[in-house]
Amino acid sequence: MRPMFPALCAVALAVSCSGGGSGAASSQPTPPATTCPITVAKASPSFATDLVPAIQSSCGSATTTCHGGASPTGHVSYSGTPAQLHAALVNATPANAPSGWVLVKPGDPAHSWIIEKVTKDQPGGLGYGARMPYAAPNLCQPTIDTLSAWISAGAPNN
Repeated sequence: MRPMFPALCAVALAVSCSGGGSGAASSQPTPPATTCPITVAKASPSFATDLVPAIQSSCGSATTTCHGGASPTGHVSYSGTPAQLHAALVNATPANAPSGWVLVKPGDPAHSWIIEKVTKDQPGGLGYGARMPYAAPNLCQPTIDTLSAWISAGAPNN
């Protein structure tokens, strides 16, 4: 996997893992058309209460996920406390992005790499990875809208 930001991709692991092995028809449910940790957009979201759980459930915080542990394959770790995650995101330079991007640019969702990564099939143009969450359904619009609202509000550590 190429270095990418917000790979909201733990769901990819869940979707790609299908238990069983008996050869019988699977009774696994069809994966949802979207990854939707926030089902109703929030105009004034809290980073700690709303966004951290959404990011960790979609991208991972465990050591076995794309964005978990000390050496994540996605090059950004969503493990740790909300304060640690906030420090890793806000005004941080992404590992694989065109020059001038930051992971979260307070007040400017359109120039925040996290929004680019979850809304574009070829974020930043060719050579910068794929839409996140990788190999999983796209994020739902309420989750994207909530993330954008938080960034528009200045990306507070609240």
